[in-house]
Amino acid sequence: MKRSLVIALFFIVLQVPVAAQQKLSLQQAIATALEKNISVISAKNSMEIRRSGVLAEYGQLLPNVYAAGTWSRDGRSFEATPLIPSGVSAGGSTVASLNARLSLSNGLSNFSSIDRAKNLAGAEEYNFQQSRQNIALSVQQFYLAVLRNKQLLKVSEDNLTRSKQQLSRIEESNRVGAVAKADLYRQQVQTANDELSLINAQNAFDNSKLDLLYLLSLDVTQQYEFDDDGVMQEVARMDSVYQNESYDYTAIVENALASRPDYQSSLLSRDAASNSLTIAKLGHYPSLSIDGGLGYFMAGTSGFSDFKNSSSWDVALSVRIPIFSGFQTSNAVQTSRLGFELAEQNLEQAKRKVQMDIRSALLDLETARKRYDVSLKNVRSAEEDRRIAEERYNLGANTLLDLLIANANYTSALSTKVSSAYDFLYAKQQFRIAAGRDKY
Repeated sequence: MKRSLVIALFFIVLQVPVAAQQKLSLQQAIATALEKNISVISAKNSMEIRRSGVLAEYGQLLPNVYAAGTWSRDGRSFEATPLIPSGVSAGGSTVASLNARLSLSNGLSNFSSIDRAKNLAGAEEYNFQQSRQNIALSVQQFYLAVLRNKQLLKVSEDNLTRSKQQLSRIEESNRVGAVAKADLYRQQVQTANDELSLINAQNAFDNSKLDLLYLLSLDVTQQYEFDDDGVMQEVARMDSVYQNESYDYTAIVENALASRPDYQSSLLSRDAASNSLTIAKLGHYPSLSIDGGLGYFMAGTSGFSDFKNSSSWDVALSVRIPIFSGFQTSNAVQTSRLGFELAEQNLEQAKRKVQMDIRSALLDLETARKRYDVSLKNVRSAEEDRRIAEERYNLGANTLLDLLIANANYTSALSTKVSSAYDFLYAKQQFRIAAGRDKY
């Protein structure tokens, strides 16, 4: 009785009034993570930085214009001499200028720099999409873990209820001498173990909720209700669809290569490395620039009335022909060539990863489906074994140990069914992400 009271108090403390809880569906959880998760925010900022780099490269095609101005006054006093009386002299000047410089041709590297900036910006945009994909898949994994642990908690609660009912029957039978004392003690131990299993299930459920809230960047001190409506129906529907659906591995890979953000990012990174190699090679070519300026000068002595004005302008066309740069250009070409070769290897590695992800996802999906089918059969078998064991025990044909084993097998079968159902649902979604079918 004392142990039951402690267990009851434990769950009363953990429970929160339903009115204080916010309901959070799977789609709402994904939307929240895409908005608040720090990884997504960081990827978005990196994308914006790369986009601003494109504008900066376009700015290199425009002239650099700057203005300058100077105003000054100076004076001195002197004592009288036999030829010059004492006095004070003062003067001043005002200078203003407007200058511009335009690079007409920097070995044609400006256009390659623009292409490189565009490719890098595009690659970063795909990285941002990939970050969203990863977070969305993680949210689904964590959310399904919450729902799975919620169902496992229900299994533990039902198991404890059956165990307590069995203990009550054995206690009554023991009072009239129909059951041995050893059976009573054995059932009391089993009930205590079931109570501990319930506490562990509650702890796993609460921790999985905390993990999900942390992933969503939400306040972990707030209470949320995670809705499981339609999930098991979705599992059954997806199971039937999967059995009727055939998969062409080659076609799936081709579609994934055309749609997966990580591969597209590697493709643009390779193109950006090619642009860098082109820019380095153009360092051997001459560059052409034009400079121009307009100046205004005003100077005088004591007052502004005697200031004299003058203006000037200039235009200069400059050609720079590289002859020897201390092997800097050659080193830049060699470094860029190695970078391009590495980018090509990374692209091939990204392609192999797509192929591996799809193959692995298909294997996991098939395994999860078979595991779920087997779990359904195990539940039916374990349920029948438990029913027979309970009837035989009530008739005195079985020992309590046989009944306890049958109950344990039934509880284990139910837990396996719950886990395999949610594992199958996650495997299905993981396959869709690997195949590039879902985008977030």
